[in-house]
Amino acid sequence: MRLLSVISFGSLWAWSLISAPHATDGQTHVGCDATCPPIGYEYDTSHLCPGFTVDDISASKTYDVCYPQNYGTVSLSSFRKKGHVTVLSNVYTGCEAGRREAGLFAGLAQRIHEETGGNVVFVSSLKGGGDCSAWAEIYENDAVKMGFSIGESAWTMPLTISDNSFELRDHFFTPPYPHPSYMILNENLEVTYKSVGPCCGYISYYDCTDDIALELESILTKNIYEVYNKQLETFTTSTWAATTPVAADTTTTATIEGINESPFSLPCQSTTYSDWSECSLTCGNGGTQFRFRLNSVDPIETRPCPAEIVDTLPPCSQQCVPEFGPSTSTESFDLSVVASGLDSPRDLAFHPTPGIHLGNYSEGRTFHPTKGEELWVVNGNNHSISIVASLGTEYQTTISRRDRGYYHYMNNVTALAFNEVKSSNRLEAQDTFNFFAVCNDNLNDYIGAKV
Repeated sequence: MRLLSVISFGSLWAWSLISAPHATDGQTHVGCDATCPPIGYEYDTSHLCPGFTVDDISASKTYDVCYPQNYGTVSLSSFRKKGHVTVLSNVYTGCEAGRREAGLFAGLAQRIHEETGGNVVFVSSLKGGGDCSAWAEIYENDAVKMGFSIGESAWTMPLTISDNSFELRDHFFTPPYPHPSYMILNENLEVTYKSVGPCCGYISYYDCTDDIALELESILTKNIYEVYNKQLETFTTSTWAATTPVAADTTTTATIEGINESPFSLPCQSTTYSDWSECSLTCGNGGTQFRFRLNSVDPIETRPCPAEIVDTLPPCSQQCVPEFGPSTSTESFDLSVVASGLDSPRDLAFHPTPGIHLGNYSEGRTFHPTKGEELWVVNGNNHSISIVASLGTEYQTTISRRDRGYYHYMNNVTALAFNEVKSSNRLEAQDTFNFFAVCNDNLNDYIGAKV
């Protein structure tokens, strides 16, 4: 059986049930609310929302541009110029929605950058693994497939930042703000727009169809040019106005009047499907296969794994990661249960700072964080954590916790680890010391809520 690892960074209380716009059968209804600050974080001043201006320290921070190659470094302060607009994107390579929208963002970035004579600049925060430059080239190819073309010219946008240290994300899309997400800054680096892309929540790349993905093109174009044209109207220097082209033809998207008309047609409607994929499981019934085509009608087909392949597959184990107990090892050992409420326990870890989560008093109960260690045990069956406080002392007691987003972040959780590294040099409010990460044994189906 294939093991899909879903990593969750954060504390138990850091996630909330929130609704997604444009929800369809292929899209989940959680995790895509564009509210800023996020619901439950209304008093958290670290979130940069519309109406706020980027502070000088954050604006002067320099980032290495991995693509276009040999670009060097960039800071947002260099875009604090009359008539300029800066657009930021927040994308993870491991996110299907982000990959779906990244190509469209690249095509949109190149088009508008050229239309405005370079006065609108696009910066992409790319993270999640893999080579940054290679991913950027993939997104360029995706842009061409979606109808964007620059002829023989070289791609100069977006400026792609390898943000694996999450510096750009932490400053501009502070967690738990969803992704893929976008921000528009005016000439003074004031936030004029911040929102989440239309593909957010789709479990499959192809569930977010061209029609849905292209909503991003019209949304961003409209909001970018609202800022750009307003700045142009208030800037009266004739030299600048003469050398900064603004497409006034209402048949294009360069003015607000024509903003709802996309200048790009949909890709060619291919009738030919790709080859069938591998079966989704390497055991049991083999799961399913899929194939796709670039066509708005039936873009993807699925079928059960063929019998000739199923006949060669071994039976599936019930769990990729077994429960604790003698059966997990060829060596015999004694098992002592020190906690109540365990339900298919899979892994355990000691908290680096006992008491930081429970304190001295929680849910009407008294705890003694200075007495003994604090053990966390992850339960596969009920997607929860059992906390054993004051382990091995007379004050030992157990309490259960379950993440608000357990259906995604802790669905059949199999492994647990804490960040025990102090002094990461990140801002204190964004440091992840004492935070935990988990791995999950699931197909990211939200406990059966998604097909």
